[in-house]
Amino acid sequence: MPAEPSSAIPSGLTVLGHAEPLRPAETPHLLAYLATITDPRARAGRRHPLAAILALTAAAVLAGARSVAAIAEWAADAPQPVRAALGTRRDPLTGCWAVPTETTIRRTLARLDAEALAAAIGGGLPTASAPASAGGPSQSTARRCAAPAATAAQPTCSLR
Repeated sequence: MPAEPSSAIPSGLTVLGHAEPLRPAETPHLLAYLATITDPRARAGRRHPLAAILALTAAAVLAGARSVAAIAEWAADAPQPVRAALGTRRDPLTGCWAVPTETTIRRTLARLDAEALAAAIGGGLPTASAPASAGGPSQSTARRCAAPAATAAQPTCSLR
């Protein structure tokens, strides 16, 4: 039976509720932490990188999304530079940064190891009360997403 459109977010993402703002220079650090999570999907048919799905999910949750439907809506509404900064794939036909559908997000999140997700996000997103680690991102890490200034939207892409 398919999940309800208002399915709750995975428990591994709850740490995001205590995170501080993400600075543009820290986006690559977040993607590096998320890339450590093993992709539970079969190799055949993968269109979107797991790190991009997780980065979009994290950004949406930090922006207030509390369901998979809200995550997918946030991702669909994200501007092209934000999509690029979060590691989405570029559509070879349009040149636009593509985001996964709600179904892809839901199925991917359902297959993830919640402990691995929490560990990766916890490692990349220190809370306001936790000191920043010496080798990782600084303490200010996750409420807003901004694209690097060098990333520009393609004029042929929609604003969504």
